[in-house]
Amino acid sequence: MILKYFKQIKDTLLYYDFQPLLFFWITSDVLNNQVLWTTLDYWTKADQPYTYWLYFAYLIASISMIISINNTKWLSRFVSLYLVLYLFSTIRYVVNIFSTLDTEPFVIMDFKNLLITFFYASMWTWILFKLKREVLHKSLKK
Repeated sequence: MILKYFKQIKDTLLYYDFQPLLFFWITSDVLNNQVLWTTLDYWTKADQPYTYWLYFAYLIASISMIISINNTKWLSRFVSLYLVLYLFSTIRYVVNIFSTLDTEPFVIMDFKNLLITFFYASMWTWILFKLKREVLHKSLKK
């Protein structure tokens, strides 16, 4: 049972087009997650305790994507979850920018951060589109 599971993961990584890249991207995302490198106390002292839990949700979504890398239906669900988290954190960032306009105006760094965020959101949307398309093709073949 477990050997079959790992064989499916190996086959997915060897024979599919974007899953190997996605595997390494998600692994990088897991290793860079702030939950692994900071504590809740760190974020509480920075007066952002909810940021820790947002990173924790990203970690759960990323680990879930790694676990389901060979199951496109479940993988697409976890990518959707990741995109919802991404949308939430982007809205939170934009609200923060505009709520502090009286003390700190919209600066070039904010523009750069939003541009990078747009790029990543586009990338994850493309991945979700590819996964949904693959799920559709598999369901039509049955």
